[in-house]
Order: sequence, then structure tokens, then C-alpha cells
Amino acid sequence: MTQTEFRRARTLVIYWHDGELTAENYLERRSTDTEAENAVAVDPQAVELLEHFTDWSTVEKVAASLGEFDAESVREAVLSLAEAGLLIDRQGESREERFLEAWRDWGEEARFFHFGTRNTIYTGDSLEQRRSDARWVRQTGGTPPPIFKSYPDAPRVYLPRAFLPLGDTFGDVLTRRRTHRVFTGEAVSLAQLSTTLFYTFAPMQLYDAGDLGTLMLRTSPCGGARHELEGYVAVLDVQDVPPGLYHYNAEVHALELVDADFDRARLHRLTYESEMCTPSAFVCFVTVVFERTMYKYRHSRALRVTLLSAGHLGQTFVLTSTAVGLGAWQSAAFRDEELDEALGLDGFSEGAMYMFGAGVPVLGETGMPAGISRAGLTVPRRLVAAHPADTSAGSAIG
Repeated sequence: MTQTEFRRARTLVIYWHDGELTAENYLERRSTDTEAENAVAVDPQAVELLEHFTDWSTVEKVAASLGEFDAESVREAVLSLAEAGLLIDRQGESREERFLEAWRDWGEEARFFHFGTRNTIYTGDSLEQRRSDARWVRQTGGTPPPIFKSYPDAPRVYLPRAFLPLGDTFGDVLTRRRTHRVFTGEAVSLAQLSTTLFYTFAPMQLYDAGDLGTLMLRTSPCGGARHELEGYVAVLDVQDVPPGLYHYNAEVHALELVDADFDRARLHRLTYESEMCTPSAFVCFVTVVFERTMYKYRHSRALRVTLLSAGHLGQTFVLTSTAVGLGAWQSAAFRDEELDEALGLDGFSEGAMYMFGAGVPVLGETGMPAGISRAGLTVPRRLVAAHPADTSAGSAIG
């Protein structure tokens, strides 16, 4: 009779949780019908047993090498580890290998986050269910966190509310938007800065969310209207605004001074000496106030939504910048801990997530960003693949 072979799963993470050593196979399939944790507590004996299954082996072989345990107890332990997904049999090998090949270029952190937050159970979205959920959130979470942040003792620059008209058609703005990396060095007008910040970060409306308190509605969508994202602005060359690092107070539409000495040299360091960021007229650092999301959403899948919200905000920023005549860019290339320190944040309750900036762009002859040319005639790849020996088409077009 063929003996079943087992091997330790290659998609395990082991960590301490509530005083217990905990193991989890994040690739293990999760039920979307019943709430069940994939993670299980493991004792030293279980860890030792997992070590014996680094390569394919049978219960009998491992039991023979563990003289202090009888074969039946080893078998029970192995089956328990297999049921928890910590050991796999030959049937699970193919799926694991396909995964490891597909995700070979990304580290364990990305793998664990993506697959560890899959198949979360949702409670439903009926009006009755939403009200019930809101009551539970209020009962277990207490008073909702503030929806606005401010630096009450900081010097302020109150921004004008005479906003520039966004007169171009939506289609024109969409098709004109490009990532710009080269700027003229001209100062951006105060109206351009004010308009861009207002339509990106300020509330368009406020509404009564019952047990969840008063919430704001921006131009960008955000899961549960939590709007956990804050904006900090490095002003480098804006008319009538002293250079420095500011917090944008969305409630009163004002810049609050955080660091008057912040300059291009500091920005250059924080953005890995980026030749795109440093010449900008202003740069926005987007941070996450984690409590705003965690207050309502207690599952780690909510971090996915926060990342999406940052992308929504970035798209609104670049489209608005385009509409007021600026060139814009977005990036996640910054020194996280140093940026948090520059912003005066601990990185835990609030931390940097994203950044985007704008300036007066340098345009090429075709109206494209400087350094970018429109594509000419090219040979369709399927044509070349279909006739690999016939090079006449490529020669004629090239």
C-alpha cells in the first residue's frame, strides 16, 4: 500500500500572537460562508515536526526518527498539521508550485498581504444590515474619531476661495493628462494651488451618518466615506506662499506650517534624488490616519481599500492639475521612515502612503511631455509571429 507523503508548505508564516506561537498557510483556501481563522497555535513539538518535513517524507519515516514519540501520536499530529494547511500532500504541490512561479519576483510581505486578505466574509449591504453594523461599531468603538485634522497653534496661510474655473470638457482633461517629469521652473499661481488642493482634499458635502457621526464627501470615492487620507504640502515655488512644509487643513481650506526650513535639498533626499520630484512647484504627501478606517472596519482587508482610496485621490489630483494648466505626477518612491519623521508622524497612528506633485510643464512640439514622442508605425506582434520568415513587411515599415 502506498504511503502518503507530506511536506511543509512553502507559504507559511509564523509569528507570536496573544502570547502564542502561531502558524498560518496564507495560500490555504478560505471559506466565504463561515468565519474561520487560518492561523493556528503551534507548540515546540509541532515546530519540530514541521522541520522534519522540509522535504517529502512519510509519517512512518518521521516517526522512526522521533524515538520519544510513538507512531500513532506522530500520525495524529501530522494529520492535524495537514488539516491546518501547514503540511501539504502531493495533490497540493502543483497549486503551490504554480503560485511560487507566478509570484517569484515579489517577496513574502506582498504574498502574505494579498492572499492573507482574500475571501473575507461580508455582512451584507441592506439598509437594515448597515444600521445594525453601525450600532455595533458605535457600541464597541465608542465615539467616532475626528474627520478633520488641524495644527491649531501653527501659523496659517488661508487660501483663496476664488477658484479657477474648470472649464475644459471632461474628455479633454482625461485625454490631456500625462505624467510630467520636466518643469519650466516658473512659479505656480496661488489660485492654481488653491483650486487643486480644494478639489482634491476638501469636503464637497458633509452628511449625518447616524451612529457613525458626521462624515465628509470628497470628489474622490472612499470606502465607507472614512476619508482617512490627509494631505501635507511641500511648497517650493508658489506665488504668495513662503516655501516650507505645510499641512492642508481641509476644514478651513488653509495651509498650516509644519517646517519652515523644508527645502528642495530635503525633498531630494526623501524622494531618492528623484529628478521628477525636486523641480516641482509643490509636492503633496498623502498620509493615512489609520484610526478613521479601523474604527469601522476591523479586518485587515480594509487596508486594500485604503490603498485604492489613495489611488482615487491621486487621479483626482492629476486631473485637477491638468484642468488648471499644470503638469502632474504620482509616485510611491520615498524613504518612508524619514518622511514620517519630517512630517512629525509616528508612522503607526498616521503614516506616509503616497505622494504627487505638480508644476508648469515643459511640452514637446506635439504637446506631449518633454522627452516623450508619439509612437510611429510599428509591426503588429501577431503579424511577425505568424510569418517569422517573412521580413519584407518589417523592412518596408521600419
